[in-house]
Amino acid sequence: MNKKMNLTAHSYPQMVQAFAKENFNLKVLSSACLGLVFLSLILVAYLVKRGPTVIALDNTGEVTRIESKVTDLQIQAAMKEYLSHRYSWDEKTIGDELKKAEFFVQSSLVSSFQKSMVETIKYVREKKVKQRLYPKRVDVDLKEKFVTVLADRITEFDGLKAATETKVKLWFDVDDRSVINPWGVYVTKELESGGSQ
Repeated sequence: MNKKMNLTAHSYPQMVQAFAKENFNLKVLSSACLGLVFLSLILVAYLVKRGPTVIALDNTGEVTRIESKVTDLQIQAAMKEYLSHRYSWDEKTIGDELKKAEFFVQSSLVSSFQKSMVETIKYVREKKVKQRLYPKRVDVDLKEKFVTVLADRITEFDGLKAATETKVKLWFDVDDRSVINPWGVYVTKELESGGSQ
């Protein structure tokens, strides 16, 4: 029963060395995978926080230029909004309404607009004038950058009411959009005349 066995230990260090090499390779691969997962999570968090990027395309599929991003319908809507503040007021609201209209006037021209409205504000407050404007037709010329508006104007003072047809020609420019002016359309010049001229 007493048998002696001789163990050969010459292959044992090579096996440990092979296991150690495989273990090291697994650690490096696992570390690289964890690093990639961490980087992809950071990238996903950044993209979610940044939000989508909207690219405007024209009818041919090309990326549009900044000037052509605003359509004639948007210009009509912006001009109607401007006119609703510029021409619809009474003696109590004229100051606030004209302040709102200033958001649709090109920033370099706001001081000129304010100066031109001083006499109008004074007259409206003294005579207690009420005015409303109802656009009937809005024509946009994108090439020349102007809008022609044919509207009915109703004016009230001293218990009298008058309805007249008014034609307003507005030249515009496209600039930065804002919360109050989401169209980014700004009036650069305004010309008012009688009706169907």
